[in-house]
Amino acid sequence: MIRNLGTIVCLLAILAGAAALTFVSPMPLTRPTVAAPPHESKLVCANMPAPGVLFVDGAETIAPLGGDGTAAAGPTVALAFEESVVIQGGMELAGGAVVSSADARAYVPCAPPLSRGTIVVPGTAGTDLLVVNPDASEAVVDLTLYGADGEIVALGARGIAVGPEASRTIALSVLADVEGPVGVAYRASRGRAAVVARTDAPGALEAVTASTVDTQHLLAGVPAGATSVSVLATNPGNERATLEVTALGESLEYTPEGGDEVIVEPYSTVSLDLAPALAGEATGLHVVSDVEVGVGLATGTGTDPAVASPVTAAVELGAFAPAGGTLQLSNPGGEEATAEVTTTVIDADPITSTMTVPAGVTVTVPMAAEAQRGQTVTVVSDKAGLFGAIVDITDGATIIPLVSHEAPEVSPVDVENVPTLR
Repeated sequence: MIRNLGTIVCLLAILAGAAALTFVSPMPLTRPTVAAPPHESKLVCANMPAPGVLFVDGAETIAPLGGDGTAAAGPTVALAFEESVVIQGGMELAGGAVVSSADARAYVPCAPPLSRGTIVVPGTAGTDLLVVNPDASEAVVDLTLYGADGEIVALGARGIAVGPEASRTIALSVLADVEGPVGVAYRASRGRAAVVARTDAPGALEAVTASTVDTQHLLAGVPAGATSVSVLATNPGNERATLEVTALGESLEYTPEGGDEVIVEPYSTVSLDLAPALAGEATGLHVVSDVEVGVGLATGTGTDPAVASPVTAAVELGAFAPAGGTLQLSNPGGEEATAEVTTTVIDADPITSTMTVPAGVTVTVPMAAEAQRGQTVTVVSDKAGLFGAIVDITDGATIIPLVSHEAPEVSPVDVENVPTLR
């Protein structure tokens, strides 16, 4: 009897527990999925000591450093600016300023803030470094300088603090009072920054933005008839670097005299004079090294050469530029490419043409001589990635690089759908 009573009690307990479970809300199921994060670009357009005009395309907002932004749509032209400008937009964001002094002219590309980068300049006379922090937190930057004879010990080059949405100017000529080319490597121990080398001297007005070290670099924009062509290379590592320069001329690809088996010692910077070997042709350059180096290009037809950083090859390229100049397209690939080139003078109809770019060759296309509000150019290649620039040698050389319009490779991330969040 007691056993039967215990059995009945157990059954009643089980039934009661089962009934209670029917009133318990089930835990929400986790719904994991994979999504690509949104792509948003931020560029810093550094101010210069000379007045100029800012050309911006693909921006959603344009704001003075530390100021309120204004909405932008399509190609936008802004007048001279006294402070650096921050532009934000999508993957086709690009911009730069054409600035002029009494006897010189330069193009200043808008550049992304980076945690590390490298700049190479042909000399330090009249040159400073503008360190711009476009973010809302402090940045701290360390500089390391490399000259022809090795690393340059410079007082005041470490622990450079830049406040939120602020900038600092550092006299490179004081940090490195030396002759010849100098490489500057910077690393942010906190935050990130855009660093621009600015030269303002009689007959010279230049700006060089930072790039990253690599074993392969592309340099665009050697103009036809160039009287000066210097490839600048800096080796920030502890191993000797061996470089080879390939020229992509208007008729063939070749290794110019002085561009083969070039040695760059550790912690040093060299300048290669290639002008006599390029036969006065419009040329793109491909620099290959066995260890990572930083490079730059100084070229022109007069006393005010343009100084430019490496560019990227892509199947979709674009730029926004003032009137005049010549579009140069170079094909570093091993097969012929067909490119669709569309130029649009603002407030006018676009003009599209198709051209063939043979492997290892540079082709040229004249840009519109009249474009009061500027002109855009887009290049779409059928197979091989191209690189290039808009080059103008009027009143001093300017090189406006073509930037990639390809969607960047963004790794997808795991996300969780939480129904209770609204």
